[in-house]
Amino acid sequence: MGAVRALTELTASFQRAEVLVLCYHRTRSRERFSRQMTALAEQGYAVLSMEHFTGWLHGRKKLAHPAVLLTFDGCDSDQLEHAVPELQAFNYPATFFPVSCHLDGERTNLAVSWRQTLLELDQAGYTIGCHSHTHRDLTALPEAELWREVVDSKKLLEDLLGQQVSAFCYPYGACNSQVASAVRQAGFHVAFTVDLGGVNPGDDPYRLKRVPVLGEPKVREFCAYLSGHVLLSGAILAHWKVRERLLD
Repeated sequence: MGAVRALTELTASFQRAEVLVLCYHRTRSRERFSRQMTALAEQGYAVLSMEHFTGWLHGRKKLAHPAVLLTFDGCDSDQLEHAVPELQAFNYPATFFPVSCHLDGERTNLAVSWRQTLLELDQAGYTIGCHSHTHRDLTALPEAELWREVVDSKKLLEDLLGQQVSAFCYPYGACNSQVASAVRQAGFHVAFTVDLGGVNPGDDPYRLKRVPVLGEPKVREFCAYLSGHVLLSGAILAHWKVRERLLD
């Protein structure tokens, strides 16, 4: 399975995609993240909100080209410390996908801290999406557990924020027809994998591809990667995955 995925990524091309959904996990270097955001501005990318992206995907909004959507999986301390200040400096919208199990427990320090963090991100204008409840491989779960991972997570976040949570991203990018169906039935409007690729009109809203950014790349690597050229972008991502493991 890993070899098939690697080959698929190597041959992926998103050169003509209308939207690139950038997927960040760790953001260890504020300086490098800032240079990447500068590159988006210099290359004329429109940075979309999740609301705009979803409206475009469903045919309700128009799009300026080129365009990106910024997404952050896990909502960890690196993202809060290094990425959020730069997003604010550039006035860029973004979507954060937390794992909701951290909200469990009425009065634990962790739960209180997580609630405060998500409320502050929401009040600052960022979108909060859903990354399941405990970040398990949803394709390996029986139906009842799958439903709890998806629905209970959505409810926890919506109860906290007082508004609908409509975007989902699959833990480990793992998705099959049963998982996608559960996410759709739960009321999410879009759901993201980590499969390498861009997004175009008519794409399945519950199997949306993204462009992962790993390994704290320098800006030249980042710009070459965003070109989406077949073989080039996949090879860069493969290199980044190795570097990410070394950094961890």
